[in-house]
Amino acid sequence: MRAAVLALVTVGLIGSPGTARAADDSKELIVGAWELVFSDAKDVPVGTRLEFTRDGKVKMTVRTDGNGPPVEDTYSVEKDVLTLGGPDRNKRGGDSGRIRLLNKTTLVLHDEREDKVLVLKRVHSKK
Repeated sequence: MRAAVLALVTVGLIGSPGTARAADDSKELIVGAWELVFSDAKDVPVGTRLEFTRDGKVKMTVRTDGNGPPVEDTYSVEKDVLTLGGPDRNKRGGDSGRIRLLNKTTLVLHDEREDKVLVLKRVHSKK
């Protein structure tokens, strides 16, 4: 019994720095241009582009019939939650999603409030 408790404590201590490092990785990995390839949210059409910058800004281009005008906003990443518009907007019912997967090519977000999933792929930004 004592060995099992010691093992759990050891795993917990070793896992803690990894969790903090993962949050920092998310802040770095999210920077760049992404395109929505799947969404079960009706108000976010496939083809929408999001471009995240290092300074906490995001430019969104919503695709409807043609090219929509870009909308600029702010974003933050806290642990595994991506929030658009900052924490004040999120408290008023703003946009946030739990990061379920984030790597060099794929970003999967889960909007837990509406139980919707968004899948984005990294794209090269136009210069």
